[in-house]
Amino acid sequence: MIQRVEHIGFFSKLKSSFVGFLMSFVIILIALAVLAWNEHRTLKNYKGLVAASEAVIGIEPEPVDPAHQGKLVYFSAEVSSDTPVSDDAFGLSRDALVLRRKVEMYQWREKERTEEREKIGGGTERVTTYSYEKVWDDDLNDSSRFQDTSHRNPDSLPYDSERFVAENAMIGAYVANEAVIGALNDEPLALGEADAFPEDFRLVSGNTLYRGGDPDRPEIGDVRIRFTEVPYQIASVIAEPSGNGLVPWTSPAGTSILLVEAGQVDAATVIERAQSANTTFGWIFRAGGVFALFIAFTMMFAPLSTAASVLPPVGRFVGKFAALAALIMAVVIGGLTIVLSWIVVRPLYAIAIVVAIVAAIAWWSRRKATPPPPPPAMSMPPPPPR
Repeated sequence: MIQRVEHIGFFSKLKSSFVGFLMSFVIILIALAVLAWNEHRTLKNYKGLVAASEAVIGIEPEPVDPAHQGKLVYFSAEVSSDTPVSDDAFGLSRDALVLRRKVEMYQWREKERTEEREKIGGGTERVTTYSYEKVWDDDLNDSSRFQDTSHRNPDSLPYDSERFVAENAMIGAYVANEAVIGALNDEPLALGEADAFPEDFRLVSGNTLYRGGDPDRPEIGDVRIRFTEVPYQIASVIAEPSGNGLVPWTSPAGTSILLVEAGQVDAATVIERAQSANTTFGWIFRAGGVFALFIAFTMMFAPLSTAASVLPPVGRFVGKFAALAALIMAVVIGGLTIVLSWIVVRPLYAIAIVVAIVAAIAWWSRRKATPPPPPPAMSMPPPPPR
């Protein structure tokens, strides 16, 4: 473990905070644009998928029928190829659609943790701690950049991770393009001693080759390679036939529709899952836009926090207040942008909601203004007999 200590002066911090202050306006504009664009994108995709559900027709996967050209069609069929897929470097050949080779090396990884300590006068002491751990990684960690040069990794991986795709893949009578193949499920590739592996590798499990000592006690530089395959399997497709190919269908809303699901899935379910994904991406963009606004407003308030850090307790209090203010502003402004964009792209829905709200307020006001009926008069009981 190594520690590096930096001393950052008050004026250097103040200068950096003003640069962030200027950049915050750019980030705000970008975030607001993304939020507005996302509402348009979400509605456009929604309309396109609704149009697809109304236009799609079911067809037989073969033969190719010229009458279906230019239409939106649905069918399910097995995806297969008449040509095996091969990884020549490892002597593997299988009747499958895809072979994947994942190469990992046991190596050092540098972890970095930074702490900042405010000093009286506005300066900051930044302490960066570098620690090291041994991990399996499919990316080469360049140890020449490590702070501690005693931790050394090999200079290269013996092989690269690669993906091999079979030629002439078909789904029914149509060419299975990357959109089709990429949606299919993979599984571990069963290896055997009969496969021609490089001499320095040995089979240690059903789909894993190993170069090194004991796989249960790996050492730096040991390599393991895992193989998976995408076998022939059924897929369900919604697309537009073009010759014997499948291309995206352009909906009346201007969206491109080409949907693929692994397995035998009916058209309604394929479109329903696409709608669900569209909604999920919509919320991801909304959350991302609001988070970007929070970062921007935090940067906007940074000069204030930096100026107050001359006295560290005051600076911490101002920093927490600024973070809370930035969060509130991000939620409010981001929410207003989403609502206004939603109103712009869905005016009829917006009018209906406004009318419903006005009607509810009017009903509530009328109910509160109507005086309650007087309580019924209570009759006195007759006097007891004497």
